[in-house]
Amino acid sequence: MISGDAEDDAALVQRALAGDDRAFTLIMRRYKEALYRLALRYTNNADDAYDIVQQSFLAAWKALARFDQAKSLGAWLRTITLNKCRDHQRRKSVRLWLTLSPVGFDGREIEAPAAEPDAEQVVSDRLDLDAAKAAIAAFPDALRAPLLLVALEGLTMNEAAQVLGLTAKAVENRLYRARARLRSQLQLQS
Repeated sequence: MISGDAEDDAALVQRALAGDDRAFTLIMRRYKEALYRLALRYTNNADDAYDIVQQSFLAAWKALARFDQAKSLGAWLRTITLNKCRDHQRRKSVRLWLTLSPVGFDGREIEAPAAEPDAEQVVSDRLDLDAAKAAIAAFPDALRAPLLLVALEGLTMNEAAQVLGLTAKAVENRLYRARARLRSQLQLQS
C-alpha cells in the first residue's frame, strides 16, 4: 500500500541512510505492489515485472543517498521502475533483432474475479482486452508511459509529470493523444 504521508517516507529514508535495513524493507513493502502493477502493465509479463521491481529496489538502495527528500519517494521509485521497464524493452528489442525470432508474451494473465460470466462474454472480453494490451504495447513510450501512470495507476497529472520529468500540461496532452489513438485503433479492429 502506498502511503500519502511524506513524513513517514522521509523518516524511513533517514533511517535507511543511517544503516537501518528494516527501514528500507518497510519502504519496499509499502511500494512493491504499485511498482509491480506499473511494470506488469508496461511489460505485459509477470516474470519480467517481478524482475524489474527487484532491479528497481536494488537501484533505489544504491542511489538512496542521492534521493531529494523534498520530493515524493513514490514518484522517485516509479521513475526508477519506468526507466527499468524502458531498459527491459530496449534489451528485448535487441534480442529480437539479434535472433530474428519474436520474443512474445508468456501468456500469463492476472487472475480474474471468481464470478462466472457466460463463455461467449468471456471470449469477447478476452479478445477486447488482448486488443487493448497489444495496442498499448505498440505505442511509443511518450504515449504509453503517461497512459499507464494516469489511467491505470491512478496518479494525478502532477504526479505523473514528476515521474516523467515533464510538465502537467505535457502529460495531459500526451494522455489525450494516447486515449485518442487507442480509441481509434480499437474502433478499426471492431
